[in-house]
Amino acid sequence: MKKMIPYLLPYWKGLLLATLCIAVSTVCDLLLPTIMSDILNNGIYQRDLDYIVKCCALMLAVCLLGLGTLLLGTWFSTRVVSGYCADLRGVIFRKVNAMSFEEFGKLGTAALVTRATHDVETVSWIASELSGTVITIPVLFFGGVILAMQKDMALSLIMLAFIPVILAVVLVIGRNIVPLWEKSDEYIDKQNDIMRERLRGIRVIRAFNSEDKEHERIAEATRIMALYIIKGNVAMGLITPLATFLLNLAAVLIVYFGGWRMELGTGLTGGDVFAIVQYVSLVASGVIMGAFSILMFPHAQVAAGRIGQVLEAKGMADPVARQELRLKGDIVFDNASFRYDGAAESALKNISLHIPAGQKTAIIGGTGSGKSTLVSMLLGFRMPTEGEVQLDGIPTTKLSRHTMRENMSCALQNATIYSGTIRENVRMGRLNATDGEIRDALTTAQAREFVDSFQDGLDHEIKQSGKNLSGGQKQRLSIARALLKDAPIYIFDDSFSALDFLTEANLRSALAKKIAGKTQIIITQRVTSAMHCDRIHVLDRGALVDSGTHEELLGRCGVYQEIYASQTGGGHHEET
Repeated sequence: MKKMIPYLLPYWKGLLLATLCIAVSTVCDLLLPTIMSDILNNGIYQRDLDYIVKCCALMLAVCLLGLGTLLLGTWFSTRVVSGYCADLRGVIFRKVNAMSFEEFGKLGTAALVTRATHDVETVSWIASELSGTVITIPVLFFGGVILAMQKDMALSLIMLAFIPVILAVVLVIGRNIVPLWEKSDEYIDKQNDIMRERLRGIRVIRAFNSEDKEHERIAEATRIMALYIIKGNVAMGLITPLATFLLNLAAVLIVYFGGWRMELGTGLTGGDVFAIVQYVSLVASGVIMGAFSILMFPHAQVAAGRIGQVLEAKGMADPVARQELRLKGDIVFDNASFRYDGAAESALKNISLHIPAGQKTAIIGGTGSGKSTLVSMLLGFRMPTEGEVQLDGIPTTKLSRHTMRENMSCALQNATIYSGTIRENVRMGRLNATDGEIRDALTTAQAREFVDSFQDGLDHEIKQSGKNLSGGQKQRLSIARALLKDAPIYIFDDSFSALDFLTEANLRSALAKKIAGKTQIIITQRVTSAMHCDRIHVLDRGALVDSGTHEELLGRCGVYQEIYASQTGGGHHEET
Protein backbone atom coordinates (compact mmCIF):
# COMPACT_ATOMS: atom_id res chain seq x y z
CA MET A 1 0.00 0.00 0.00
CA LYS A 2 2.90 2.38 0.77
CA LYS A 3 4.03 2.13 -2.86
CA MET A 4 0.73 3.62 -4.03
CA ILE A 5 1.05 6.82 -1.94
CA PRO A 6 3.93 8.48 -3.91
CA TYR A 7 1.73 8.67 -7.00
CA LEU A 8 -0.62 10.94 -5.03
CA LEU A 9 2.07 13.51 -4.20
CA PRO A 10 1.60 15.53 -7.43
CA TYR A 11 -2.01 16.07 -6.36
CA TRP A 12 -1.36 17.30 -2.83
CA LYS A 13 -2.92 20.70 -3.54
CA GLY A 14 -6.10 19.11 -4.84
CA LEU A 15 -6.17 16.77 -1.84
CA LEU A 16 -5.76 19.68 0.56
CA LEU A 17 -8.49 21.76 -1.09
CA ALA A 18 -10.86 18.79 -1.23
CA THR A 19 -10.19 18.01 2.43
CA LEU A 20 -10.80 21.61 3.52
CA CYS A 21 -14.03 21.86 1.51
CA ILE A 22 -15.35 18.55 2.86
CA ALA A 23 -14.37 19.60 6.40
CA VAL A 24 -16.34 22.86 6.08
CA SER A 25 -19.33 20.94 4.70
CA THR A 26 -19.16 18.49 7.62
CA VAL A 27 -18.98 21.32 10.17
CA CYS A 28 -22.08 22.81 8.56
CA ASP A 29 -23.86 19.48 9.08
CA LEU A 30 -22.91 19.60 12.76
CA LEU A 31 -24.20 23.15 13.20
CA LEU A 32 -27.72 22.36 11.98
CA PRO A 33 -28.90 20.36 15.07
CA THR A 34 -27.67 23.17 17.36
CA ILE A 35 -29.55 25.80 15.38
CA MET A 36 -32.66 23.61 15.38
CA SER A 37 -32.34 23.17 19.13
CA ASP A 38 -32.23 26.97 19.54
CA ILE A 39 -35.35 27.29 17.40
CA LEU A 40 -37.18 24.90 19.73
CA ASN A 41 -35.84 26.34 23.00
CA ASN A 42 -35.79 30.06 22.24
CA GLY A 43 -38.22 30.39 19.37
CA ILE A 44 -41.10 27.93 19.54
CA TYR A 45 -41.23 27.67 23.36
CA GLN A 46 -40.99 31.47 23.69
CA ARG A 47 -43.32 32.05 20.72
CA ASP A 48 -40.78 34.42 19.20
CA LEU A 49 -41.53 34.42 15.48
CA ASP A 50 -38.75 36.86 14.62
CA TYR A 51 -36.18 34.63 16.29
CA ILE A 52 -37.54 31.61 14.42
CA VAL A 53 -37.26 33.45 11.08
CA LYS A 54 -33.69 34.56 11.84
CA CYS A 55 -32.68 31.01 12.79
CA CYS A 56 -34.34 29.58 9.69
CA ALA A 57 -32.44 32.10 7.55
CA LEU A 58 -29.24 31.09 9.33
CA MET A 59 -30.03 27.40 8.71
CA LEU A 60 -30.60 28.14 5.03
CA ALA A 61 -27.27 29.95 4.79
CA VAL A 62 -25.48 27.09 6.56
CA CYS A 63 -27.16 24.55 4.27
CA LEU A 64 -26.15 26.49 1.15
CA LEU A 65 -22.59 26.84 2.44
CA GLY A 66 -22.48 23.11 3.22
CA LEU A 67 -23.89 22.21 -0.21
CA GLY A 68 -21.49 24.54 -2.04
CA THR A 69 -18.40 23.29 -0.22
CA LEU A 70 -19.54 19.67 -0.65
CA LEU A 71 -19.91 20.11 -4.42
CA LEU A 72 -16.57 21.92 -4.64
CA GLY A 73 -14.84 19.28 -2.50
CA THR A 74 -16.36 16.50 -4.60
CA TRP A 75 -15.10 18.24 -7.77
CA PHE A 76 -11.56 18.49 -6.38
CA SER A 77 -11.71 14.90 -5.13
CA THR A 78 -12.92 13.59 -8.50
CA ARG A 79 -10.09 15.34 -10.31
CA VAL A 80 -7.56 13.90 -7.88
CA VAL A 81 -8.96 10.37 -8.18
CA SER A 82 -9.17 10.45 -11.99
CA GLY A 83 -5.65 11.90 -12.30
CA TYR A 84 -4.27 9.37 -9.83
CA CYS A 85 -5.86 6.47 -11.72
CA ALA A 86 -4.57 7.76 -15.05
CA ASP A 87 -1.03 8.14 -13.70
CA LEU A 88 -1.08 4.70 -12.08
CA ARG A 89 -2.35 3.06 -15.27
CA GLY A 90 0.34 4.90 -17.22
CA VAL A 91 3.05 3.58 -14.90
CA ILE A 92 1.65 0.04 -15.18
CA PHE A 93 1.52 0.31 -18.97
CA ARG A 94 5.16 1.47 -19.16
CA LYS A 95 6.24 -1.26 -16.74
CA VAL A 96 4.46 -3.94 -18.75
CA ASN A 97 6.17 -2.72 -21.94
CA ALA A 98 9.55 -2.91 -20.21
CA MET A 99 8.99 -6.38 -18.73
CA SER A 100 11.16 -9.28 -19.69
CA PHE A 101 9.46 -12.23 -21.38
CA GLU A 102 9.90 -14.27 -18.22
CA GLU A 103 8.19 -11.66 -16.03
CA PHE A 104 5.39 -11.19 -18.55
CA GLY A 105 4.83 -14.94 -18.81
CA LYS A 106 4.82 -15.38 -15.03
CA LEU A 107 1.92 -12.95 -14.52
CA GLY A 108 0.08 -13.52 -17.80
CA THR A 109 -1.88 -11.16 -20.00
CA ALA A 110 -5.20 -11.67 -18.20
CA ALA A 111 -3.71 -10.80 -14.80
CA LEU A 112 -2.01 -7.70 -16.22
CA VAL A 113 -5.30 -6.52 -17.74
CA THR A 114 -7.00 -6.95 -14.35
CA ARG A 115 -4.24 -5.03 -12.57
CA ALA A 116 -4.51 -2.10 -14.98
CA THR A 117 -8.32 -1.93 -14.73
CA HIS A 118 -10.06 -3.54 -11.75
CA ASP A 119 -7.16 -3.27 -9.29
CA VAL A 120 -6.43 0.38 -10.14
CA GLU A 121 -10.12 1.17 -9.68
CA THR A 122 -10.00 -0.50 -6.26
CA VAL A 123 -6.82 1.30 -5.21
CA SER A 124 -8.34 4.63 -6.27
CA TRP A 125 -10.25 4.30 -3.00
CA ILE A 126 -7.05 5.58 -1.32
CA ALA A 127 -7.27 8.90 -3.14
CA SER A 128 -10.99 9.11 -2.45
CA GLU A 129 -10.44 8.46 1.25
CA LEU A 130 -7.61 10.97 1.62
CA SER A 131 -9.56 13.69 -0.18
CA GLY A 132 -12.79 13.31 1.77
CA THR A 133 -13.57 10.50 4.15
CA VAL A 134 -10.36 10.83 6.15
CA ILE A 135 -11.54 14.22 7.46
CA THR A 136 -15.28 13.49 7.49
CA ILE A 137 -15.09 10.54 9.89
CA PRO A 138 -13.26 12.26 12.78
CA VAL A 139 -15.18 15.54 12.37
CA LEU A 140 -18.54 13.79 12.43
CA PHE A 141 -17.63 11.44 15.25
CA PHE A 142 -15.72 13.71 17.62
CA GLY A 143 -17.69 16.82 16.70
CA GLY A 144 -21.00 15.03 17.23
CA VAL A 145 -19.89 13.52 20.54
CA ILE A 146 -18.49 16.81 21.90
CA LEU A 147 -21.60 18.81 20.93
CA ALA A 148 -23.84 16.11 22.38
CA MET A 149 -21.87 16.19 25.64
CA GLN A 150 -22.35 19.94 25.83
CA LYS A 151 -26.09 19.35 25.80
CA ASP A 152 -26.13 16.49 28.35
CA MET A 153 -23.30 14.23 29.49
CA ALA A 154 -25.47 11.33 30.67
CA LEU A 155 -27.41 10.99 27.42
CA SER A 156 -24.18 11.24 25.42
CA LEU A 157 -22.76 8.27 27.32
CA ILE A 158 -25.69 6.16 26.09
CA MET A 159 -24.65 6.96 22.52
CA LEU A 160 -20.99 6.18 23.21
CA ALA A 161 -21.86 2.83 24.77
CA PHE A 162 -23.06 1.52 21.41
CA ILE A 163 -19.92 2.49 19.44
CA PRO A 164 -17.71 -0.43 20.65
CA VAL A 165 -20.52 -2.86 19.81
CA ILE A 166 -20.71 -1.51 16.24
CA LEU A 167 -16.94 -1.68 15.80
CA ALA A 168 -16.91 -5.28 17.06
CA VAL A 169 -19.56 -6.21 14.47
CA VAL A 170 -17.51 -4.53 11.73
CA LEU A 171 -14.30 -6.34 12.68
CA VAL A 172 -16.03 -9.73 12.75
CA ILE A 173 -17.59 -9.15 9.34
CA GLY A 174 -14.35 -7.73 7.94
CA ARG A 175 -12.36 -10.79 8.95
CA ASN A 176 -14.60 -12.94 6.76
CA ILE A 177 -14.67 -10.53 3.82
CA VAL A 178 -10.91 -10.38 3.04
CA PRO A 179 -10.65 -14.00 1.74
CA LEU A 180 -13.76 -13.39 -0.40
CA TRP A 181 -12.15 -10.37 -2.10
CA GLU A 182 -8.96 -12.33 -2.75
CA LYS A 183 -10.90 -15.20 -4.34
CA SER A 184 -13.07 -12.89 -6.44
CA ASP A 185 -9.96 -11.13 -7.80
CA GLU A 186 -8.41 -14.50 -8.61
CA TYR A 187 -11.45 -15.53 -10.65
CA ILE A 188 -11.62 -12.15 -12.40
CA ASP A 189 -8.13 -12.99 -13.73
CA LYS A 190 -9.32 -16.45 -14.75
CA GLN A 191 -12.42 -15.10 -16.47
CA ASN A 192 -10.32 -12.60 -18.44
CA ASP A 193 -7.92 -15.37 -19.42
CA ILE A 194 -10.69 -17.65 -20.71
CA MET A 195 -12.36 -14.78 -22.55
CA ARG A 196 -9.09 -13.86 -24.29
CA GLU A 197 -8.56 -17.52 -25.27
CA ARG A 198 -12.06 -17.63 -26.70
CA LEU A 199 -11.71 -14.42 -28.69
CA ARG A 200 -8.30 -15.38 -30.09
CA GLY A 201 -9.36 -18.91 -30.98
CA ILE A 202 -12.95 -18.28 -32.07
CA ARG A 203 -12.43 -19.79 -35.52
CA VAL A 204 -10.78 -22.94 -34.15
CA ILE A 205 -13.52 -23.28 -31.52
CA ARG A 206 -16.21 -23.09 -34.19
CA ALA A 207 -14.33 -25.39 -36.52
CA PHE A 208 -14.16 -28.11 -33.88
CA ASN A 209 -17.70 -27.42 -32.63
CA SER A 210 -16.40 -26.68 -29.11
CA GLU A 211 -18.58 -23.66 -28.41
CA ASP A 212 -20.67 -25.43 -25.75
CA LYS A 213 -17.55 -26.52 -23.89
CA GLU A 214 -16.11 -22.99 -23.98
CA HIS A 215 -19.44 -21.59 -22.78
CA GLU A 216 -19.32 -23.97 -19.83
CA ARG A 217 -15.75 -22.91 -18.95
CA ILE A 218 -16.47 -19.20 -18.88
CA ALA A 219 -19.87 -19.73 -17.24
CA GLU A 220 -18.24 -21.68 -14.41
CA ALA A 221 -15.54 -19.04 -13.89
CA THR A 222 -18.16 -16.28 -13.96
CA ARG A 223 -20.42 -18.18 -11.54
CA ILE A 224 -17.65 -18.65 -8.97
CA MET A 225 -16.46 -15.05 -9.36
CA ALA A 226 -20.00 -13.75 -8.93
CA LEU A 227 -20.54 -16.03 -5.94
CA TYR A 228 -17.57 -14.56 -4.05
CA ILE A 229 -18.46 -10.99 -5.03
CA ILE A 230 -22.08 -11.49 -3.90
CA LYS A 231 -20.94 -13.01 -0.61
CA GLY A 232 -18.57 -10.09 -0.04
CA ASN A 233 -21.21 -7.49 -0.89
CA VAL A 234 -23.85 -9.21 1.25
CA ALA A 235 -21.43 -9.24 4.18
CA MET A 236 -20.66 -5.55 3.67
CA GLY A 237 -24.35 -4.84 3.26
CA LEU A 238 -25.00 -6.18 6.76
CA ILE A 239 -23.05 -3.32 8.32
CA THR A 240 -25.48 -0.52 7.47
CA PRO A 241 -28.68 -2.16 8.85
CA LEU A 242 -26.88 -3.46 11.94
CA ALA A 243 -25.26 -0.10 12.67
CA THR A 244 -28.52 1.73 11.96
CA PHE A 245 -30.46 -0.62 14.24
CA LEU A 246 -28.03 -0.17 17.12
CA LEU A 247 -27.88 3.61 16.80
CA ASN A 248 -31.68 3.89 16.46
CA LEU A 249 -31.90 1.81 19.61
CA ALA A 250 -29.57 4.34 21.19
CA ALA A 251 -31.84 7.16 19.97
CA VAL A 252 -34.91 5.49 21.55
CA LEU A 253 -33.08 5.15 24.86
CA ILE A 254 -31.94 8.77 24.66
CA VAL A 255 -35.53 9.97 24.12
CA TYR A 256 -36.80 7.77 26.99
CA PHE A 257 -34.12 8.77 29.50
CA GLY A 258 -34.18 12.36 28.22
CA GLY A 259 -37.86 12.65 29.13
CA TRP A 260 -37.14 11.14 32.52
CA ARG A 261 -34.28 13.61 33.13
CA MET A 262 -36.48 16.52 32.06
CA GLU A 263 -39.01 15.50 34.72
CA LEU A 264 -36.24 15.49 37.32
CA GLY A 265 -35.60 19.17 36.62
CA THR A 266 -32.00 18.82 35.44
CA GLY A 267 -32.40 21.77 33.09
CA LEU A 268 -32.50 19.51 30.02
CA THR A 269 -34.96 20.78 27.40
CA GLY A 270 -36.80 19.17 24.53
CA GLY A 271 -34.58 21.05 22.10
CA ASP A 272 -31.49 19.53 23.74
CA VAL A 273 -32.94 16.01 23.44
CA PHE A 274 -33.79 16.67 19.80
CA ALA A 275 -30.25 17.93 19.13
CA ILE A 276 -28.68 14.88 20.80
CA VAL A 277 -30.83 12.54 18.70
CA GLN A 278 -29.66 14.40 15.59
CA TYR A 279 -26.05 14.04 16.74
CA VAL A 280 -26.66 10.30 17.11
CA SER A 281 -27.57 10.24 13.41
CA LEU A 282 -24.44 12.19 12.47
CA VAL A 283 -22.21 10.05 14.64
CA ALA A 284 -23.86 7.01 13.07
CA SER A 285 -22.90 8.31 9.64
CA GLY A 286 -19.30 8.72 10.78
CA VAL A 287 -19.22 5.25 12.32
CA ILE A 288 -20.70 3.61 9.20
CA MET A 289 -18.25 5.45 6.95
CA GLY A 290 -15.42 4.34 9.21
CA ALA A 291 -16.73 0.78 9.15
CA PHE A 292 -16.73 0.72 5.34
CA SER A 293 -13.22 2.15 5.36
CA ILE A 294 -12.08 -0.64 7.66
CA LEU A 295 -13.60 -3.19 5.29
CA MET A 296 -12.33 -1.57 2.12
CA PHE A 297 -8.76 -1.27 3.35
CA PRO A 298 -7.99 -5.02 3.08
CA HIS A 299 -9.55 -5.10 -0.40
CA ALA A 300 -7.48 -2.11 -1.49
CA GLN A 301 -4.43 -3.68 0.16
CA VAL A 302 -4.89 -6.86 -1.89
CA ALA A 303 -5.25 -4.80 -5.09
CA ALA A 304 -2.20 -2.69 -4.17
CA GLY A 305 -0.17 -5.86 -3.62
CA ARG A 306 -1.17 -7.16 -7.05
CA ILE A 307 -0.22 -3.85 -8.67
CA GLY A 308 3.03 -3.95 -6.69
CA GLN A 309 3.94 -7.19 -8.48
CA VAL A 310 3.98 -5.20 -11.73
CA LEU A 311 5.78 -2.17 -10.30
CA GLU A 312 8.48 -4.38 -8.77
CA ALA A 313 9.28 -6.04 -12.10
CA LYS A 314 12.93 -5.47 -12.96
CA GLY A 315 12.24 -5.42 -16.69
CA MET A 316 14.78 -5.89 -19.43
CA ALA A 317 17.76 -4.05 -18.01
CA ASP A 318 20.09 -2.74 -20.70
CA PRO A 319 23.47 -4.50 -20.34
CA VAL A 320 25.37 -1.32 -21.22
CA ALA A 321 24.76 2.40 -21.59
CA ARG A 322 23.06 3.70 -24.72
CA GLN A 323 25.33 3.74 -27.76
CA GLU A 324 25.11 5.43 -31.14
CA LEU A 325 26.71 2.79 -33.36
CA ARG A 326 26.00 1.93 -36.99
CA LEU A 327 26.62 -1.77 -37.70
CA LYS A 328 27.54 -3.41 -41.01
CA GLY A 329 25.24 -6.41 -40.50
CA ASP A 330 27.65 -9.29 -39.80
CA ILE A 331 25.99 -11.84 -37.48
CA VAL A 332 27.55 -14.79 -35.63
CA PHE A 333 25.89 -17.35 -33.36
CA ASP A 334 28.77 -18.89 -31.41
CA ASN A 335 27.63 -22.14 -29.77
CA ALA A 336 24.53 -20.29 -28.52
CA SER A 337 21.89 -22.10 -26.47
CA PHE A 338 18.74 -20.93 -24.74
CA ARG A 339 16.59 -22.63 -22.11
CA TYR A 340 13.30 -21.20 -20.85
CA ASP A 341 12.79 -21.02 -17.09
CA GLY A 342 11.52 -24.36 -15.80
CA ALA A 343 11.90 -26.09 -19.18
CA ALA A 344 13.23 -29.64 -19.23
CA GLU A 345 15.23 -29.06 -22.42
CA SER A 346 16.82 -26.13 -24.19
CA ALA A 347 14.75 -24.46 -26.92
CA LEU A 348 17.97 -23.88 -28.87
CA LYS A 349 21.03 -26.11 -28.54
CA ASN A 350 24.58 -25.15 -29.49
CA ILE A 351 23.70 -23.00 -32.51
CA SER A 352 26.80 -22.00 -34.47
CA LEU A 353 26.31 -20.14 -37.73
CA HIS A 354 27.68 -17.12 -39.56
CA ILE A 355 25.65 -14.65 -41.60
CA PRO A 356 28.03 -12.31 -43.44
CA ALA A 357 27.01 -8.69 -43.98
CA GLY A 358 24.86 -8.32 -47.08
CA GLN A 359 23.93 -12.00 -47.32
CA LYS A 360 20.35 -13.14 -47.89
CA THR A 361 19.85 -15.99 -45.43
CA ALA A 362 16.92 -18.28 -44.69
CA ILE A 363 16.23 -20.08 -41.41
CA ILE A 364 13.80 -22.91 -42.10
CA GLY A 365 12.19 -25.47 -39.85
CA GLY A 366 8.88 -26.83 -38.68
CA THR A 367 6.73 -25.60 -35.81
CA GLY A 368 8.64 -25.78 -32.52
CA SER A 369 12.04 -25.98 -34.17
CA GLY A 370 13.24 -22.82 -32.35
CA LYS A 371 13.02 -20.23 -35.14
CA SER A 372 11.15 -17.59 -33.12
CA THR A 373 13.45 -18.10 -30.13
CA LEU A 374 16.43 -17.51 -32.41
CA VAL A 375 14.85 -14.23 -33.59
CA SER A 376 14.24 -13.19 -29.96
CA MET A 377 17.92 -13.77 -29.19
CA LEU A 378 18.97 -11.82 -32.27
CA LEU A 379 16.76 -8.87 -31.29
CA GLY A 380 18.01 -8.92 -27.70
CA PHE A 381 14.66 -9.88 -26.19
CA ARG A 382 16.36 -12.94 -24.75
CA MET A 383 20.02 -13.48 -23.97
CA PRO A 384 21.73 -16.85 -24.58
CA THR A 385 21.95 -19.05 -21.52
CA GLU A 386 25.14 -20.49 -23.05
CA GLY A 387 27.45 -19.23 -25.79
CA GLU A 388 26.92 -15.83 -27.36
CA VAL A 389 25.51 -13.88 -30.29
CA GLN A 390 27.77 -11.35 -32.00
CA LEU A 391 26.96 -8.39 -34.23
CA ASP A 392 29.97 -7.15 -36.20
CA GLY A 393 32.13 -9.19 -33.84
CA ILE A 394 30.69 -7.52 -30.72
CA PRO A 395 28.78 -9.79 -28.26
CA THR A 396 25.19 -8.64 -27.78
CA THR A 397 25.85 -8.51 -24.02
CA LYS A 398 28.14 -5.55 -24.75
CA LEU A 399 25.69 -3.73 -27.02
CA SER A 400 22.86 -1.56 -25.78
CA ARG A 401 19.41 -2.63 -26.85
CA HIS A 402 19.00 0.76 -28.46
CA THR A 403 21.94 -0.03 -30.76
CA MET A 404 20.56 -3.47 -31.60
CA ARG A 405 17.07 -2.20 -32.39
CA GLU A 406 18.31 0.81 -34.36
CA ASN A 407 20.33 -1.50 -36.60
CA MET A 408 17.49 -3.95 -37.26
CA SER A 409 14.14 -3.71 -38.96
CA CYS A 410 11.62 -6.51 -38.47
CA ALA A 411 8.40 -7.82 -39.89
CA LEU A 412 7.40 -10.31 -37.22
CA GLN A 413 5.38 -13.49 -37.42
CA ASN A 414 2.13 -11.96 -36.19
CA ALA A 415 1.55 -8.77 -38.17
CA THR A 416 0.65 -6.12 -35.59
CA ILE A 417 -1.76 -3.58 -37.04
CA TYR A 418 -3.23 -0.74 -35.00
CA SER A 419 -6.42 1.25 -35.30
CA GLY A 420 -5.79 4.36 -37.36
CA THR A 421 -5.00 5.17 -40.97
CA ILE A 422 -2.76 3.18 -43.31
CA ARG A 423 -0.36 6.13 -43.31
CA GLU A 424 -0.10 6.07 -39.50
CA ASN A 425 0.49 2.32 -39.42
CA VAL A 426 3.25 2.31 -42.03
CA ARG A 427 4.89 5.51 -40.77
CA MET A 428 5.64 3.81 -37.45
CA GLY A 429 8.70 2.41 -39.24
CA ARG A 430 10.10 5.96 -39.57
CA LEU A 431 8.10 8.80 -38.09
CA ASN A 432 9.50 11.50 -40.37
CA ALA A 433 8.82 9.59 -43.61
CA THR A 434 7.10 11.47 -46.41
CA ASP A 435 4.01 10.22 -48.25
CA GLY A 436 6.21 9.48 -51.27
CA GLU A 437 8.50 7.26 -49.19
CA ILE A 438 5.48 5.51 -47.68
CA ARG A 439 4.08 4.80 -51.16
CA ASP A 440 7.49 3.47 -52.32
CA ALA A 441 7.56 1.08 -49.33
CA LEU A 442 4.00 -0.03 -50.10
CA THR A 443 4.95 -0.63 -53.72
CA THR A 444 7.90 -2.82 -52.75
CA ALA A 445 5.72 -4.72 -50.26
CA GLN A 446 3.15 -5.40 -53.01
CA ALA A 447 0.55 -3.44 -51.04
CA ARG A 448 0.15 -0.45 -53.32
CA GLU A 449 -2.59 -2.03 -55.41
CA PHE A 450 -5.00 -2.74 -52.57
CA VAL A 451 -4.19 0.58 -50.82
CA ASP A 452 -4.97 2.53 -54.00
CA SER A 453 -8.24 0.60 -54.35
CA PHE A 454 -9.52 2.43 -51.28
CA GLN A 455 -11.17 5.74 -52.12
CA ASP A 456 -9.27 7.54 -49.35
CA GLY A 457 -5.94 5.77 -50.04
CA LEU A 458 -3.40 6.34 -47.28
CA ASP A 459 -6.12 7.93 -45.14
CA HIS A 460 -8.17 4.73 -45.12
CA GLU A 461 -9.14 3.90 -41.54
CA ILE A 462 -8.06 0.50 -40.23
CA LYS A 463 -9.97 -1.08 -37.37
CA GLN A 464 -8.26 -2.37 -34.26
CA SER A 465 -5.96 -5.32 -35.01
CA GLY A 466 -6.69 -4.82 -38.73
CA LYS A 467 -10.08 -6.52 -38.56
CA ASN A 468 -11.13 -4.98 -41.88
CA LEU A 469 -8.03 -6.35 -43.65
CA SER A 470 -7.15 -9.85 -44.82
CA GLY A 471 -4.18 -11.74 -43.41
CA GLY A 472 -2.12 -11.08 -46.53
CA GLN A 473 -2.93 -7.37 -46.49
CA LYS A 474 -1.85 -7.10 -42.87
CA GLN A 475 1.42 -8.88 -43.60
CA ARG A 476 2.17 -6.59 -46.54
CA LEU A 477 1.55 -3.46 -44.43
CA SER A 478 3.86 -4.90 -41.78
CA ILE A 479 6.55 -5.52 -44.41
CA ALA A 480 6.13 -1.96 -45.78
CA ARG A 481 6.59 -0.62 -42.26
CA ALA A 482 9.82 -2.61 -41.90
CA LEU A 483 11.11 -1.45 -45.28
CA LEU A 484 10.51 2.19 -44.40
CA LYS A 485 13.25 1.98 -41.78
CA ASP A 486 16.81 2.25 -43.07
CA ALA A 487 18.76 -0.49 -41.29
CA PRO A 488 21.70 -2.79 -42.15
CA ILE A 489 19.76 -5.88 -41.03
CA TYR A 490 16.24 -6.86 -42.10
CA ILE A 491 14.38 -9.75 -40.46
CA PHE A 492 11.25 -11.29 -41.95
CA ASP A 493 9.89 -13.72 -39.37
CA ASP A 494 7.46 -15.97 -41.27
CA SER A 495 5.96 -12.76 -42.68
CA PHE A 496 5.24 -14.24 -46.14
CA SER A 497 3.02 -17.09 -44.89
CA ALA A 498 -0.31 -15.46 -45.83
CA LEU A 499 0.80 -14.44 -49.32
CA ASP A 500 -0.01 -16.41 -52.44
CA PHE A 501 2.95 -17.75 -54.42
CA LEU A 502 2.74 -15.12 -57.19
CA THR A 503 2.62 -12.20 -54.73
CA GLU A 504 5.51 -13.73 -52.78
CA ALA A 505 7.58 -14.14 -55.96
CA ASN A 506 6.95 -10.49 -56.89
CA LEU A 507 7.81 -9.42 -53.35
CA ARG A 508 11.09 -11.36 -53.38
CA SER A 509 12.04 -9.71 -56.66
CA ALA A 510 11.21 -6.24 -55.33
CA LEU A 511 13.12 -6.86 -52.10
CA ALA A 512 16.20 -7.95 -54.05
CA LYS A 513 16.31 -4.47 -55.60
CA LYS A 514 15.10 -2.41 -52.63
CA ILE A 515 17.46 -3.71 -49.94
CA ALA A 516 20.27 -5.11 -52.06
CA GLY A 517 23.52 -5.24 -50.09
CA LYS A 518 21.69 -5.36 -46.73
CA THR A 519 21.67 -8.43 -44.51
CA GLN A 520 18.36 -10.23 -44.94
CA ILE A 521 17.17 -12.99 -42.61
CA ILE A 522 14.04 -14.84 -43.70
CA ILE A 523 12.48 -17.06 -41.03
CA THR A 524 10.09 -19.46 -42.71
CA GLN A 525 8.44 -22.85 -42.93
CA ARG A 526 7.98 -22.56 -46.71
CA VAL A 527 10.61 -23.88 -49.10
CA THR A 528 9.58 -21.33 -51.74
CA SER A 529 10.54 -18.53 -49.34
CA ALA A 530 13.95 -20.08 -48.62
CA MET A 531 15.10 -21.65 -51.87
CA HIS A 532 16.27 -18.42 -53.53
CA CYS A 533 18.42 -17.31 -50.58
CA ASP A 534 22.20 -17.29 -50.66
CA ARG A 535 22.32 -19.75 -47.77
CA ILE A 536 19.75 -21.82 -45.88
CA HIS A 537 20.08 -22.98 -42.26
CA VAL A 538 17.82 -25.87 -41.22
CA LEU A 539 16.57 -26.10 -37.63
CA ASP A 540 14.96 -29.16 -36.10
CA ARG A 541 13.96 -29.51 -32.43
CA GLY A 542 16.18 -26.62 -31.42
CA ALA A 543 19.32 -27.87 -33.19
CA LEU A 544 21.02 -26.67 -36.37
CA VAL A 545 21.02 -29.83 -38.50
CA ASP A 546 22.50 -28.50 -41.76
CA SER A 547 23.39 -25.41 -43.78
CA GLY A 548 23.85 -24.84 -47.50
CA THR A 549 22.13 -23.79 -50.70
CA HIS A 550 18.79 -25.16 -51.81
CA GLU A 551 20.34 -27.73 -54.16
CA GLU A 552 22.92 -28.84 -51.60
CA LEU A 553 20.34 -29.38 -48.89
CA LEU A 554 17.97 -31.11 -51.28
CA GLY A 555 20.69 -33.64 -51.99
CA ARG A 556 21.83 -34.40 -48.44
CA CYS A 557 19.56 -33.03 -45.65
CA GLY A 558 16.76 -35.38 -44.63
CA VAL A 559 14.81 -32.73 -42.70
CA TYR A 560 14.92 -30.32 -45.64
CA GLN A 561 13.90 -33.10 -48.03
CA GLU A 562 10.86 -33.88 -45.86
CA ILE A 563 9.80 -30.23 -45.79
CA TYR A 564 10.29 -29.94 -49.54
CA ALA A 565 8.41 -33.16 -50.28
CA SER A 566 5.47 -32.20 -48.04
CA GLN A 567 5.07 -28.86 -49.83
CA THR A 568 5.81 -29.77 -53.44
CA GLY A 569 4.77 -33.39 -53.75
CA GLY A 570 8.32 -34.71 -53.79
CA GLY A 571 9.62 -33.51 -57.17
CA HIS A 572 13.01 -31.82 -57.41
CA HIS A 573 11.80 -29.15 -59.80
CA GLU A 574 12.71 -25.49 -59.28
CA GLU A 575 9.87 -23.29 -58.05
CA THR A 576 9.39 -19.62 -58.38
